[in-house]
Amino acid sequence: MRMKRRSLFKGLAGVGAFASVAPAMRLFAAPPADFRFVSLYMSGGWDVLQGFDARRAGYETPGLNTGTALLPAAYQNPLTVDVAGKSVLWGASTRPLTLAGTGGAASHKDFCTLFRSVNMNTVAHAAGRAYVNTFRSPIGVVPRGSSFGTMMSTVGPMDDGLVLPNVSIGMPTFNDFYPPEFTGVRTALAPNITDLLRAPSGSRLDDATEALLAAAQDEAGTCVGRAYRGRRPADDLAESRGRVRRLLDENVGALFDLRADTPEGAELRGRYGLSVADAANVRHPSVVAAIAGQLLSTGLSRSVSATLQVGMDTHGTNWAATQSQKQEEAFTALAHLLWDLRRDDPNLERTVVMIHSEFARTPKINGTSGRDHWFSNSVAVFGGVLRPGVLGATVEENLGLQKTDLVSGDPSPAGEMLKPEMIAATVATAVGIDASAFRTAPLHDWIAS
Repeated sequence: MRMKRRSLFKGLAGVGAFASVAPAMRLFAAPPADFRFVSLYMSGGWDVLQGFDARRAGYETPGLNTGTALLPAAYQNPLTVDVAGKSVLWGASTRPLTLAGTGGAASHKDFCTLFRSVNMNTVAHAAGRAYVNTFRSPIGVVPRGSSFGTMMSTVGPMDDGLVLPNVSIGMPTFNDFYPPEFTGVRTALAPNITDLLRAPSGSRLDDATEALLAAAQDEAGTCVGRAYRGRRPADDLAESRGRVRRLLDENVGALFDLRADTPEGAELRGRYGLSVADAANVRHPSVVAAIAGQLLSTGLSRSVSATLQVGMDTHGTNWAATQSQKQEEAFTALAHLLWDLRRDDPNLERTVVMIHSEFARTPKINGTSGRDHWFSNSVAVFGGVLRPGVLGATVEENLGLQKTDLVSGDPSPAGEMLKPEMIAATVATAVGIDASAFRTAPLHDWIAS
């Protein structure tokens, strides 16, 4: 169910107010994490003309049809948005990201680094999904290398509360290089994360029996350990047991139960503008965002990758009926997530949030009143590790790719074509990770000083 516009703005204003005064709760009294990362994927191929690469209403050329007349009135007029001093057009569905918080809190757009005219080099769903998972060009449709979320989970030390360093919601996760503790924990649906954080109802035995079982676990040994010169598997197992027991003892799962009629459940729903009915929709973008935000705010996780929205593959009349609406629903969830993460990191100095799709949609309306697959994409990065601004622009008349001056960010025939690898290499370098796997130079001029 999509929120009414008045409720949306009221809800976001409330979150902005909350963000300015309420600190994030952390588990085990752990200090704030040095770094947090979120990768949000909108499945099916979003329409950048309705998102981060809009054209003025009614603008038509032989190579471009904005489809203005087909859209509901609320989505026909784009927004003029100032991003680091550069005026750009964003689709009306992005409005939640442009709103300032109460008390003068800066709009999320002020922390945005927008990459446009990004060459996906594919219009096949499987290949595009693999590409934005690892940010390395796939081998056909087979992903190459580790997931970008896996790489980001390795930033900083492993502290006691970091029980799930890397979580993937609704998408695959890969690890071909990093230590096993950084391998992503995958769940198909966001609310399923509670299954990892609390014991099944009625499964706990009496305290004496539980104590005996715990002691038996701790005394169990193995001859395999004698073959290890370094840290032994038994040590890792003991540490994992200890963390799980603490999660169960402190009832951490209750902090993630959006449907619960408890103060914790109501507080979390309020932060993300969710009604009780919305919270029952396990695929609602704000449900996904709430779980992702809670994993990071509590310190359980450092990196979360998630499918935020589905159903973007609009080839027919469903383009006008759902594309902008689904984008607004997802951008509303993103706005709530950013306000939530800004509670204890107001300027996102140690937080990176990326949002993307596997490719874009064609500049022309097809014969069934929809749009097909298009390779010229946009990627938005919110966070303080990059310099805010806009890199790249598609050709005005046909949404075509063009080269970019990698210093100024402006289109230039003498520049280079933007690729997903460049974005990942730049973010990785900015947070101190070796970016050589991407086989491209990072954009040093766009890393925050």
